Amino acid sequence: MSGQTSPSPVESYHQTLCSGLATTHPQLSGLKQDVDGLGERVQALDKKIDQNHAQIIELLTQLVGPRPGAD
Repeated sequence: MSGQTSPSPVESYHQTLCSGLATTHPQLSGLKQDVDGLGERVQALDKKIDQNHAQIIELLTQLVGPRPGAD
C-alpha cells in the first residue's frame, strides 16, 4: 500500500470545480471582448438602417409624390 489517502468527496469536488473554472475563465474573457465589440457594430448597423430608410422614403416620395396632408 502506498500510504496515500484518497481525497474526500468535498476535496474532489473542490478540485473539479477549480479546474472547470480555470478552463472557463479565459473563454469568458474572450466572449466578453466579443460582446463589447458587438455594441459598436449594432450602433453602426442601426445608423445604416436609418440612412437607408430615409433614402427609401425620399425615393418613394420622388416616385409617387408627397403624402396628402403631410404639410
